[in-house]
Amino acid sequence: MKLFLLFLLPLLALTACQRAPETPATTLPKTAVTLLHFFPGLSGQGLTEVTQSLNAQSTRFELKSVLLDHDALKSSIQGSVKGGHPPDLYSNWAGARTAVLVPDLEPLDDIWQQARLETHFPPELVRQASDYQGHKYLLPLTQYGVGFFYNKAVFTQHHLTPPSTWDEFLAICATLKANGVTPIALGAKDRWPVQFWFDLLLLRTAPYTFRQQLMQGQARYDAPQVKAVFALWASLLDKGYFNPDPHELGWYQGANEMVFKGSAAMTLMGTWNIDYFSDKSHRWVLGQDYDVFMFPQIRDDVPRVALGSVDGLVLPKKAINKEGAKEVLRYLAGQAPQQAFTRHSGALAPSAQVPRSTYSPIQQRLFDDIGQSAHFAFLYDLTTPHAVAELGLNAFTEFLALPKAYPNILNRLAREAAAYFQTNPVH
Repeated sequence: MKLFLLFLLPLLALTACQRAPETPATTLPKTAVTLLHFFPGLSGQGLTEVTQSLNAQSTRFELKSVLLDHDALKSSIQGSVKGGHPPDLYSNWAGARTAVLVPDLEPLDDIWQQARLETHFPPELVRQASDYQGHKYLLPLTQYGVGFFYNKAVFTQHHLTPPSTWDEFLAICATLKANGVTPIALGAKDRWPVQFWFDLLLLRTAPYTFRQQLMQGQARYDAPQVKAVFALWASLLDKGYFNPDPHELGWYQGANEMVFKGSAAMTLMGTWNIDYFSDKSHRWVLGQDYDVFMFPQIRDDVPRVALGSVDGLVLPKKAINKEGAKEVLRYLAGQAPQQAFTRHSGALAPSAQVPRSTYSPIQQRLFDDIGQSAHFAFLYDLTTPHAVAELGLNAFTEFLALPKAYPNILNRLAREAAAYFQTNPVH
Protein backbone atom coordinates (compact mmCIF):
# COMPACT_ATOMS: atom_id res chain seq x y z
CA MET A 1 0.00 0.00 0.00
CA LYS A 2 2.86 2.38 0.83
CA LEU A 3 4.45 1.63 -2.54
CA PHE A 4 1.23 2.47 -4.33
CA LEU A 5 0.88 5.74 -2.41
CA LEU A 6 4.36 6.73 -3.51
CA PHE A 7 3.30 6.23 -7.11
CA LEU A 8 -0.02 7.97 -6.51
CA LEU A 9 1.39 11.17 -5.00
CA PRO A 10 2.79 12.56 -8.29
CA LEU A 11 -0.54 11.79 -9.95
CA LEU A 12 -2.47 13.67 -7.25
CA ALA A 13 -0.17 16.62 -7.77
CA LEU A 14 -0.83 16.47 -11.51
CA THR A 15 -4.61 16.17 -11.18
CA ALA A 16 -4.64 19.10 -8.78
CA CYS A 17 -3.54 21.26 -11.70
CA GLN A 18 -6.76 20.36 -13.46
CA ARG A 19 -8.85 22.18 -10.87
CA ALA A 20 -7.18 25.59 -11.32
CA PRO A 21 -9.66 28.51 -11.49
CA GLU A 22 -10.58 29.85 -14.89
CA THR A 23 -8.53 32.73 -16.27
CA PRO A 24 -8.89 34.75 -19.45
CA ALA A 25 -8.54 32.71 -22.63
CA THR A 26 -5.29 34.42 -23.56
CA THR A 27 -3.55 33.14 -20.43
CA LEU A 28 -5.51 29.93 -19.80
CA PRO A 29 -2.99 27.23 -18.79
CA LYS A 30 -3.10 23.80 -20.29
CA THR A 31 -4.82 21.16 -18.20
CA ALA A 32 -2.94 17.94 -17.50
CA VAL A 33 -3.91 14.55 -18.84
CA THR A 34 -2.35 11.99 -16.49
CA LEU A 35 -1.15 8.62 -17.74
CA LEU A 36 0.08 5.69 -15.66
CA HIS A 37 2.00 3.25 -17.87
CA PHE A 38 4.44 0.33 -18.03
CA PHE A 39 6.38 1.33 -21.18
CA PRO A 40 10.09 1.25 -20.27
CA GLY A 41 13.07 1.14 -22.63
CA LEU A 42 12.49 1.63 -26.33
CA SER A 43 8.71 1.73 -26.02
CA GLY A 44 9.16 4.40 -23.36
CA GLN A 45 11.28 6.39 -25.81
CA GLY A 46 8.36 6.19 -28.23
CA LEU A 47 6.04 7.55 -25.55
CA THR A 48 8.47 10.40 -24.87
CA GLU A 49 8.57 11.26 -28.56
CA VAL A 50 4.80 11.32 -29.05
CA THR A 51 4.30 13.19 -25.76
CA GLN A 52 6.62 15.98 -26.89
CA SER A 53 4.90 16.17 -30.26
CA LEU A 54 1.40 16.14 -28.77
CA ASN A 55 2.20 18.75 -26.13
CA ALA A 56 3.73 21.03 -28.76
CA GLN A 57 0.58 20.83 -30.88
CA SER A 58 -2.17 20.93 -28.27
CA THR A 59 -3.26 24.34 -27.00
CA ARG A 60 -5.54 22.96 -24.28
CA PHE A 61 -4.03 19.81 -22.81
CA GLU A 62 -0.63 18.51 -21.69
CA LEU A 63 0.12 14.81 -21.34
CA LYS A 64 1.90 13.89 -18.10
CA SER A 65 3.03 10.30 -17.58
CA VAL A 66 4.27 8.22 -14.66
CA LEU A 67 6.11 4.93 -15.20
CA LEU A 68 5.33 1.87 -13.07
CA ASP A 69 6.92 -1.55 -13.42
CA HIS A 70 4.66 -4.36 -14.58
CA ASP A 71 4.02 -5.87 -11.16
CA ALA A 72 3.26 -2.51 -9.53
CA LEU A 73 0.80 -1.66 -12.29
CA LYS A 74 -0.90 -5.05 -12.09
CA SER A 75 -1.42 -4.64 -8.35
CA SER A 76 -2.58 -1.02 -8.51
CA ILE A 77 -4.88 -0.86 -11.52
CA GLN A 78 -7.70 -2.99 -10.09
CA GLY A 79 -8.24 -0.71 -7.10
CA SER A 80 -7.27 2.51 -8.82
CA VAL A 81 -9.92 2.45 -11.56
CA LYS A 82 -12.58 1.93 -8.89
CA GLY A 83 -11.21 4.66 -6.64
CA GLY A 84 -12.07 8.32 -6.58
CA HIS A 85 -8.91 9.67 -8.23
CA PRO A 86 -7.62 7.33 -10.95
CA PRO A 87 -5.28 8.65 -13.65
CA ASP A 88 -6.98 9.89 -16.81
CA LEU A 89 -5.41 7.09 -18.83
CA TYR A 90 -3.96 3.71 -17.93
CA SER A 91 -1.82 1.45 -20.08
CA ASN A 92 -3.04 -2.12 -20.03
CA TRP A 93 -2.82 -5.45 -21.81
CA ALA A 94 -5.60 -6.31 -24.24
CA GLY A 95 -7.59 -9.44 -23.50
CA ALA A 96 -8.62 -10.85 -20.13
CA ARG A 97 -6.86 -8.09 -18.15
CA THR A 98 -8.94 -5.42 -19.86
CA ALA A 99 -12.16 -7.47 -19.86
CA VAL A 100 -12.17 -7.65 -16.05
CA LEU A 101 -11.94 -3.84 -15.81
CA VAL A 102 -14.81 -3.06 -18.22
CA PRO A 103 -17.40 -2.13 -15.52
CA ASP A 104 -15.05 0.68 -14.43
CA LEU A 105 -13.94 1.89 -17.88
CA GLU A 106 -15.34 4.56 -20.18
CA PRO A 107 -16.42 3.30 -23.63
CA LEU A 108 -14.46 4.74 -26.55
CA ASP A 109 -17.19 4.30 -29.17
CA ASP A 110 -17.44 8.06 -29.80
CA ILE A 111 -13.71 8.29 -30.54
CA TRP A 112 -13.98 5.34 -32.91
CA GLN A 113 -16.77 7.04 -34.84
CA GLN A 114 -15.37 10.58 -34.83
CA ALA A 115 -11.86 9.54 -35.90
CA ARG A 116 -13.13 6.72 -38.17
CA LEU A 117 -10.77 4.30 -36.47
CA GLU A 118 -12.36 1.38 -38.30
CA THR A 119 -10.15 2.53 -41.20
CA HIS A 120 -7.03 2.50 -38.99
CA PHE A 121 -7.02 -0.95 -37.41
CA PRO A 122 -7.63 -4.44 -38.87
CA PRO A 123 -11.11 -5.73 -37.90
CA GLU A 124 -9.77 -8.96 -36.34
CA LEU A 125 -7.33 -7.05 -34.13
CA VAL A 126 -10.11 -4.69 -33.02
CA ARG A 127 -12.36 -7.64 -32.21
CA GLN A 128 -9.68 -9.22 -30.02
CA ALA A 129 -8.08 -6.17 -28.45
CA SER A 130 -10.66 -3.39 -28.34
CA ASP A 131 -14.17 -4.92 -28.29
CA TYR A 132 -15.67 -5.95 -24.96
CA GLN A 133 -19.37 -6.49 -24.29
CA GLY A 134 -20.35 -4.72 -27.51
CA HIS A 135 -18.28 -1.55 -26.99
CA LYS A 136 -14.75 -0.29 -27.63
CA TYR A 137 -12.66 0.08 -24.46
CA LEU A 138 -8.96 -0.07 -25.45
CA LEU A 139 -6.94 1.90 -27.99
CA PRO A 140 -4.15 -0.41 -29.31
CA LEU A 141 -0.63 1.04 -29.27
CA THR A 142 1.84 -1.83 -29.74
CA GLN A 143 1.72 -5.44 -30.91
CA TYR A 144 4.43 -7.86 -29.81
CA GLY A 145 5.27 -11.41 -30.85
CA VAL A 146 7.19 -14.26 -29.24
CA GLY A 147 10.31 -15.78 -30.79
CA PHE A 148 13.72 -17.30 -30.11
CA PHE A 149 16.48 -14.78 -29.41
CA TYR A 150 19.78 -16.46 -30.25
CA ASN A 151 23.51 -15.72 -29.98
CA LYS A 152 24.80 -15.54 -33.56
CA ALA A 153 28.41 -16.26 -32.59
CA VAL A 154 27.39 -19.51 -30.87
CA PHE A 155 25.35 -20.58 -33.89
CA THR A 156 28.22 -19.72 -36.26
CA GLN A 157 30.79 -21.54 -34.13
CA HIS A 158 28.76 -24.74 -34.37
CA HIS A 159 27.75 -24.25 -38.03
CA LEU A 160 24.08 -23.83 -37.20
CA THR A 161 21.35 -21.89 -38.97
CA PRO A 162 17.87 -21.00 -37.69
CA PRO A 163 15.49 -23.96 -38.07
CA SER A 164 12.36 -24.00 -40.17
CA THR A 165 11.05 -27.34 -38.88
CA TRP A 166 10.76 -29.01 -35.49
CA ASP A 167 13.17 -31.78 -36.50
CA GLU A 168 15.76 -29.15 -37.42
CA PHE A 169 15.19 -27.45 -34.07
CA LEU A 170 15.76 -30.72 -32.20
CA ALA A 171 18.92 -31.36 -34.22
CA ILE A 172 20.25 -27.92 -33.24
CA CYS A 173 19.55 -28.65 -29.58
CA ALA A 174 21.33 -32.00 -29.81
CA THR A 175 24.41 -30.46 -31.44
CA LEU A 176 24.66 -27.70 -28.86
CA LYS A 177 24.19 -30.10 -25.96
CA ALA A 178 26.88 -32.41 -27.32
CA ASN A 179 29.30 -29.48 -27.48
CA GLY A 180 28.75 -28.33 -23.91
CA VAL A 181 26.40 -25.42 -24.66
CA THR A 182 22.99 -25.16 -23.00
CA PRO A 183 20.62 -25.03 -25.97
CA ILE A 184 17.76 -23.12 -24.30
CA ALA A 185 17.88 -20.65 -21.42
CA LEU A 186 14.63 -20.37 -19.49
CA GLY A 187 14.17 -18.00 -16.56
CA ALA A 188 10.87 -18.93 -14.93
CA LYS A 189 11.40 -17.46 -11.47
CA ASP A 190 8.76 -14.80 -12.25
CA ARG A 191 6.50 -17.55 -13.63
CA TRP A 192 5.08 -15.73 -16.66
CA PRO A 193 7.97 -16.54 -19.07
CA VAL A 194 7.15 -20.25 -18.77
CA GLN A 195 3.76 -19.73 -20.40
CA PHE A 196 5.37 -19.19 -23.82
CA TRP A 197 6.40 -22.83 -23.91
CA PHE A 198 2.98 -24.08 -22.93
CA ASP A 199 1.27 -21.79 -25.43
CA LEU A 200 3.43 -22.54 -28.45
CA LEU A 201 3.72 -26.28 -27.90
CA LEU A 202 -0.07 -26.40 -27.64
CA LEU A 203 -0.66 -24.12 -30.63
CA ARG A 204 1.76 -26.19 -32.76
CA THR A 205 0.18 -29.55 -31.86
CA ALA A 206 -3.55 -28.86 -31.35
CA PRO A 207 -6.11 -26.72 -33.21
CA TYR A 208 -6.57 -23.09 -32.24
CA THR A 209 -10.21 -23.85 -31.42
CA PHE A 210 -9.11 -26.33 -28.74
CA ARG A 211 -6.98 -23.66 -27.06
CA GLN A 212 -9.93 -21.27 -27.11
CA GLN A 213 -12.08 -23.91 -25.46
CA LEU A 214 -9.41 -24.56 -22.84
CA MET A 215 -9.08 -20.85 -22.06
CA GLN A 216 -12.86 -20.54 -21.60
CA GLY A 217 -13.33 -23.65 -19.47
CA GLN A 218 -14.96 -25.69 -22.26
CA ALA A 219 -12.04 -28.13 -22.34
CA ARG A 220 -10.02 -29.59 -19.46
CA TYR A 221 -6.34 -29.49 -18.58
CA ASP A 222 -6.27 -33.27 -18.30
CA ALA A 223 -7.38 -33.63 -21.94
CA PRO A 224 -5.14 -35.73 -24.23
CA GLN A 225 -4.04 -32.63 -26.17
CA VAL A 226 -2.65 -31.00 -23.03
CA LYS A 227 -1.01 -34.18 -21.77
CA ALA A 228 0.69 -34.56 -25.15
CA VAL A 229 2.14 -31.07 -24.77
CA PHE A 230 3.61 -31.88 -21.37
CA ALA A 231 4.98 -35.20 -22.55
CA LEU A 232 6.81 -33.40 -25.36
CA TRP A 233 7.97 -30.64 -23.03
CA ALA A 234 9.18 -33.19 -20.46
CA SER A 235 11.23 -34.94 -23.14
CA LEU A 236 13.10 -31.68 -23.85
CA LEU A 237 13.82 -31.26 -20.15
CA ASP A 238 14.89 -34.89 -19.84
CA LYS A 239 17.40 -34.47 -22.67
CA GLY A 240 18.99 -31.55 -20.86
CA TYR A 241 18.07 -28.96 -23.48
CA PHE A 242 17.16 -26.40 -20.79
CA ASN A 243 19.37 -24.93 -18.06
CA PRO A 244 19.13 -26.74 -14.71
CA ASP A 245 16.42 -25.50 -12.33
CA PRO A 246 14.79 -22.96 -14.68
CA HIS A 247 12.16 -22.25 -12.02
CA GLU A 248 14.92 -20.69 -9.89
CA LEU A 249 16.40 -18.45 -12.61
CA GLY A 250 15.16 -14.96 -13.53
CA TRP A 251 14.49 -14.13 -17.16
CA TYR A 252 15.90 -10.63 -17.48
CA GLN A 253 19.39 -10.83 -16.02
CA GLY A 254 19.29 -14.62 -15.83
CA ALA A 255 18.27 -16.37 -19.04
CA ASN A 256 19.09 -13.34 -21.19
CA GLU A 257 22.53 -13.05 -19.64
CA MET A 258 23.25 -16.71 -20.36
CA VAL A 259 22.57 -16.04 -24.05
CA PHE A 260 24.63 -12.84 -23.99
CA LYS A 261 27.63 -14.61 -22.45
CA GLY A 262 27.30 -17.63 -24.75
CA SER A 263 26.72 -20.26 -22.05
CA ALA A 264 23.28 -20.75 -23.64
CA ALA A 265 22.42 -20.40 -27.30
CA MET A 266 18.85 -19.10 -27.27
CA THR A 267 15.87 -18.09 -25.18
CA LEU A 268 12.16 -17.90 -26.00
CA MET A 269 10.84 -14.43 -25.20
CA GLY A 270 8.61 -11.61 -26.40
CA THR A 271 10.08 -9.24 -28.96
CA TRP A 272 10.25 -6.52 -26.30
CA ASN A 273 13.46 -8.36 -25.35
CA ILE A 274 15.31 -6.16 -27.85
CA ASP A 275 15.39 -3.61 -25.02
CA TYR A 276 17.74 -5.87 -23.07
CA PHE A 277 20.32 -6.78 -25.69
CA SER A 278 20.41 -3.30 -27.20
CA ASP A 279 20.80 -1.38 -23.93
CA LYS A 280 23.93 0.50 -22.81
CA SER A 281 25.20 -2.46 -20.76
CA HIS A 282 25.22 -4.88 -23.70
CA ARG A 283 25.22 -2.85 -26.92
CA TRP A 284 24.49 -5.86 -29.08
CA VAL A 285 23.56 -5.10 -32.68
CA LEU A 286 20.53 -6.94 -34.06
CA GLY A 287 21.50 -9.06 -37.05
CA GLN A 288 25.17 -8.89 -36.13
CA ASP A 289 25.46 -10.13 -32.53
CA TYR A 290 22.03 -11.67 -32.08
CA ASP A 291 18.92 -12.38 -34.06
CA VAL A 292 15.43 -13.86 -33.78
CA PHE A 293 13.62 -16.78 -35.38
CA MET A 294 10.02 -17.78 -34.90
CA PHE A 295 8.86 -21.00 -33.21
CA PRO A 296 8.94 -23.76 -35.86
CA GLN A 297 6.01 -25.88 -36.95
CA ILE A 298 5.62 -29.27 -35.25
CA ARG A 299 2.61 -30.72 -37.08
CA ASP A 300 1.90 -29.81 -40.69
CA ASP A 301 -1.81 -30.51 -40.26
CA VAL A 302 -2.16 -27.81 -37.56
CA PRO A 303 -2.57 -24.31 -39.08
CA ARG A 304 0.06 -21.86 -37.93
CA VAL A 305 -0.87 -19.45 -35.12
CA ALA A 306 1.22 -16.44 -34.08
CA LEU A 307 1.51 -15.69 -30.37
CA GLY A 308 1.93 -12.36 -28.64
CA SER A 309 0.25 -9.42 -26.99
CA VAL A 310 -1.31 -6.05 -27.72
CA ASP A 311 -0.71 -3.16 -25.34
CA GLY A 312 -2.97 -0.12 -25.29
CA LEU A 313 -4.65 2.58 -23.26
CA VAL A 314 -7.92 2.53 -21.32
CA LEU A 315 -9.94 5.42 -19.85
CA PRO A 316 -11.31 4.99 -16.31
CA LYS A 317 -14.93 6.04 -15.80
CA LYS A 318 -13.89 8.15 -12.82
CA ALA A 319 -11.10 9.97 -14.66
CA ILE A 320 -11.16 13.72 -14.05
CA ASN A 321 -10.08 14.94 -17.50
CA LYS A 322 -12.04 12.72 -19.89
CA GLU A 323 -12.14 15.37 -22.60
CA GLY A 324 -8.37 15.71 -22.58
CA ALA A 325 -7.89 11.96 -22.38
CA LYS A 326 -10.01 11.48 -25.48
CA GLU A 327 -8.01 14.10 -27.37
CA VAL A 328 -4.84 12.19 -26.46
CA LEU A 329 -6.37 8.90 -27.62
CA ARG A 330 -7.43 10.40 -30.95
CA TYR A 331 -3.90 11.69 -31.46
CA LEU A 332 -2.28 8.36 -30.57
CA ALA A 333 -4.43 6.55 -33.13
CA GLY A 334 -2.67 8.45 -35.92
CA GLN A 335 -0.02 6.91 -38.17
CA ALA A 336 2.95 8.94 -36.91
CA PRO A 337 2.39 8.25 -33.17
CA GLN A 338 1.67 4.58 -33.85
CA GLN A 339 4.90 4.32 -35.80
CA ALA A 340 6.87 6.16 -33.11
CA PHE A 341 6.13 3.42 -30.57
CA THR A 342 7.70 0.84 -32.88
CA ARG A 343 10.87 2.75 -33.75
CA HIS A 344 13.98 0.75 -32.80
CA SER A 345 11.83 -1.70 -30.80
CA GLY A 346 10.44 -5.19 -31.24
CA ALA A 347 6.85 -3.99 -31.57
CA LEU A 348 4.59 -3.62 -34.56
CA ALA A 349 2.04 -0.85 -34.87
CA PRO A 350 -1.53 -2.17 -34.57
CA SER A 351 -2.45 0.48 -37.16
CA ALA A 352 -2.72 -0.84 -40.70
CA GLN A 353 -1.63 2.61 -41.90
CA VAL A 354 1.99 1.91 -40.90
CA PRO A 355 3.64 0.18 -43.91
CA ARG A 356 5.83 -2.90 -43.64
CA SER A 357 8.71 -1.02 -45.29
CA THR A 358 9.16 1.17 -42.19
CA TYR A 359 10.00 -1.83 -39.99
CA SER A 360 13.38 -3.32 -39.10
CA PRO A 361 14.25 -6.87 -40.29
CA ILE A 362 13.07 -8.45 -37.02
CA GLN A 363 9.83 -6.49 -37.16
CA GLN A 364 9.29 -7.52 -40.77
CA ARG A 365 9.83 -11.14 -39.73
CA LEU A 366 7.15 -10.74 -37.05
CA PHE A 367 4.89 -8.89 -39.51
CA ASP A 368 5.18 -11.77 -41.97
CA ASP A 369 4.69 -14.42 -39.30
CA ILE A 370 1.43 -12.77 -38.22
CA GLY A 371 0.36 -12.30 -41.81
CA GLN A 372 1.03 -15.93 -42.69
CA SER A 373 -0.73 -17.29 -39.60
CA ALA A 374 -4.34 -18.34 -39.45
CA HIS A 375 -4.77 -16.56 -36.10
CA PHE A 376 -3.01 -14.27 -33.65
CA ALA A 377 -3.34 -15.63 -30.10
CA PHE A 378 -2.88 -13.56 -26.96
CA LEU A 379 -0.53 -14.94 -24.31
CA TYR A 380 -1.94 -17.46 -21.85
CA ASP A 381 -2.32 -15.04 -18.93
CA LEU A 382 -4.01 -12.50 -21.22
CA THR A 383 -6.53 -15.00 -22.58
CA THR A 384 -7.91 -16.97 -19.65
CA PRO A 385 -9.40 -15.39 -16.48
CA HIS A 386 -6.79 -14.09 -14.05
CA ALA A 387 -7.63 -16.65 -11.33
CA VAL A 388 -7.19 -19.55 -13.76
CA ALA A 389 -4.02 -18.01 -15.18
CA GLU A 390 -2.57 -17.98 -11.67
CA LEU A 391 -3.40 -21.66 -11.24
CA GLY A 392 -1.84 -22.44 -14.60
CA LEU A 393 1.36 -20.47 -14.05
CA ASN A 394 1.83 -22.18 -10.69
CA ALA A 395 1.30 -25.58 -12.30
CA PHE A 396 3.72 -24.85 -15.17
CA THR A 397 6.41 -23.73 -12.74
CA GLU A 398 5.88 -26.81 -10.55
CA PHE A 399 6.23 -28.95 -13.67
CA LEU A 400 9.69 -27.50 -14.36
CA ALA A 401 10.81 -28.69 -10.93
CA LEU A 402 9.04 -32.08 -11.23
CA PRO A 403 8.68 -32.93 -14.95
CA LYS A 404 7.78 -36.58 -14.41
CA ALA A 405 4.88 -35.58 -12.15
CA TYR A 406 3.02 -33.79 -14.93
CA PRO A 407 0.04 -36.24 -15.00
CA ASN A 408 -0.73 -35.48 -11.35
CA ILE A 409 -0.07 -31.77 -11.82
CA LEU A 410 -2.47 -31.61 -14.76
CA ASN A 411 -5.15 -33.63 -12.97
CA ARG A 412 -5.08 -31.18 -10.07
CA LEU A 413 -5.04 -28.18 -12.40
CA ALA A 414 -8.02 -29.61 -14.28
CA ARG A 415 -10.04 -29.95 -11.06
CA GLU A 416 -9.15 -26.47 -9.83
CA ALA A 417 -9.85 -24.77 -13.17
CA ALA A 418 -13.14 -26.65 -13.59
CA ALA A 419 -14.25 -25.56 -10.12
CA TYR A 420 -13.55 -21.92 -11.02
CA PHE A 421 -15.40 -22.04 -14.34
CA GLN A 422 -18.34 -23.80 -12.75
CA THR A 423 -18.99 -20.79 -10.52
CA ASN A 424 -17.66 -18.15 -12.99
CA PRO A 425 -18.72 -19.20 -16.50
CA VAL A 426 -17.24 -17.27 -19.43
CA HIS A 427 -19.87 -15.75 -21.70
